[in-house]
Amino acid sequence: MEIELSGESGFCFGVTDAVERTVSLKGEDVYLLGEIIHNEAVIERLKKAGVKTVNDIEEVPRGTVVIRAHGVGKDVYEKAERKGLKIVDCTCPNVRKIQNIVREHYGQGYRIVILGKADHPEVVGLNGWCGGTALVIDENTAPDFLRYEKVCV
Repeated sequence: MEIELSGESGFCFGVTDAVERTVSLKGEDVYLLGEIIHNEAVIERLKKAGVKTVNDIEEVPRGTVVIRAHGVGKDVYEKAERKGLKIVDCTCPNVRKIQNIVREHYGQGYRIVILGKADHPEVVGLNGWCGGTALVIDENTAPDFLRYEKVCV
């Protein structure tokens, strides 16, 4: 039997970059905001590198906070700055592009609609760029957004 590995296998470039950047950080005060990826081997590698994983920016007492590839909402950056934390932003460029689309269209009066699970970190982060006002639709939600004059999905 011959097994071929797809050229599309493995982590996306955003996750790969986030992992490598995080591992390269030195010091005891490095905190990762949420799991960087759902992969135990990678999580263990980061632990061995001294990176601590936290679930909320309020759990970071000092030092450096790493924003994972999923990105976060605008409020997280503001809280980190107020706390005097160094930010290493590993938000995937594709996610950053969508954050900018959300921010710009929200500012122009569009109703933001996000297709996905409301509690998924990337959806939470995107929703944070429109003040948490997005209509989040998953496979169990009927699309009620057609009543709005301007919509950005």
